[in-house]
Amino acid sequence: MRRTACRAGWLLFYAILFFLLIGYIVYPMLNTLRQAFLSEGQFTTAVFTDYITNPNNLQVIENTLWVGLGAVVCCGVLGTALALYMTFCARRFRKALHVLLLSPMMIPGVIIVIAFVQLYGESGILTKAVEALFRLEETPWQFSGLPGILFVITYTQYVYFYLNVSVGLKYLDYSAVEAARSLGAGRVRIFVDMILPTILPALITSAIMTFASGIGAYTAPNLIGGGYKVLSTQIVRSKANYRMDIASAQVLILFVMSVSVMLLLQYYKRRHPYVRSVRPTSWQDTGKRSNLLSAVCGVLAAIQLLLVLLPIAAVIYLSFNTTHSIMMSVFPTEFTLENYRQILASDRVFEPLVNSLTMSLIAVAAGLVLTVPVSYLAYRRSGRAVSAAKYLMMIPWCMPVSVIGINLINAFNVRSVFALGQALIGGYAILPIGYTITALPLLLSSNDVAMESFNPVLEEASKSLGASRWYGIWRVVLPNIAPGVASGAILVFIRTIGEYTMSALLYGVYNRPISISMVTNMQEFRVGISMAYGVIVIAVSYLALALVLKLDKRQQI
Repeated sequence: MRRTACRAGWLLFYAILFFLLIGYIVYPMLNTLRQAFLSEGQFTTAVFTDYITNPNNLQVIENTLWVGLGAVVCCGVLGTALALYMTFCARRFRKALHVLLLSPMMIPGVIIVIAFVQLYGESGILTKAVEALFRLEETPWQFSGLPGILFVITYTQYVYFYLNVSVGLKYLDYSAVEAARSLGAGRVRIFVDMILPTILPALITSAIMTFASGIGAYTAPNLIGGGYKVLSTQIVRSKANYRMDIASAQVLILFVMSVSVMLLLQYYKRRHPYVRSVRPTSWQDTGKRSNLLSAVCGVLAAIQLLLVLLPIAAVIYLSFNTTHSIMMSVFPTEFTLENYRQILASDRVFEPLVNSLTMSLIAVAAGLVLTVPVSYLAYRRSGRAVSAAKYLMMIPWCMPVSVIGINLINAFNVRSVFALGQALIGGYAILPIGYTITALPLLLSSNDVAMESFNPVLEEASKSLGASRWYGIWRVVLPNIAPGVASGAILVFIRTIGEYTMSALLYGVYNRPISISMVTNMQEFRVGISMAYGVIVIAVSYLALALVLKLDKRQQI
């Protein structure tokens, strides 16, 4: 009886899981495909053909490719150099430096872009300071176009390379490195033949993530792109003009670009496999340093730390100034608490913050309900159904956010069986659903890592003592994997609380998030309130980061 009930419970979970995954990931994708090739009920390639044969549209596609490739190169160089520096060269304050270098991942992109505009824009603090210092007649730089976009993306996305390469370096067998060095191999040869193959999987994984993020970036191209048009901004514009056929064609192009690069890199990864040492010898700090490596990576680390701290300091500083002072002075000095008072005192101004917090928590909770059982079943090797579920959950990983947003619009702007007969567009639920879809790959990955660290002997011991499977899961498995699961959940919460691209596509009257309010207040010249919003989100993010580090520390004990 107990076994039958357990099996029935898992079958019910599978039914609900595949209903949701097919309904909110596969069906929207197919609906967008249909939208791109269907006109007045007839199959046609006219919209797609007209779009890709237009020279202006081809330029947009080329611009998007350059953003993606440039992001991979810039983030790869910076992130890998910082990982090498922190692994081999950093001595003092390593933990503090590590936390600071992770900060861009904790701060929503819209806040960073707005802070950069206040610092490096035509009327920015640093721009005007340099202009006055050197008595320049023109601005010293143009913070717009492709250079500005890549500058912002590099700042926010290098963390992928930094984290993944740092983990990859832990698997390097340093005894083999020392042996090669004793046989006369130089630093370049050691790096090419030993270090690079070890970190190659990390580089490829990071490149896929960075390319998908780069071509799908919306905040930087929208706020500082100027005349540099990319597909993400054009998709939002097509949606605003109710040209969903064109938006669907643009989404397909963006999706094909992302998947093509992912498949190409995965093919290269399979063609160049690297077999790790069974028991690699960890690196021991002997005090020896390469002067050139230390100097180059140290300069990069110092510059990056300065770039990390400047926007945070700028947002905090400007949040305590009046908008009049910000707009009229290079260095605002009219300090006030009015910006925070307006947020806390006005329900209309405070509501976007509550919306973002609530929708982020909903996305985390829904994502955990779906991914934790799948990770557990995969750990138990429960067959093809679990493998299919994991594959479906990982699809959003290679889909730019704007693609997911348009897919949901095409699927749920009318009544749908997957929405229980409701049309979701314009309502509250669609944005948390979008957040949940983008969160699934990260949650699933963190849960899998947590399950791999779990000792199966503990669960078997509970069974031998008479505990049921459900009791063992609830009282043995979940408490042991909770720190790892919670770490992933907190990172998802941080990423969604200030999300802008999905929000710009799906928000409505009832679920206006804080990222939209920040941009709206900037456009309406209420800069102080926008900066105060930013400080609140940064504070929440750093509190969450502190909790992640505490959980990681508990896991290591």
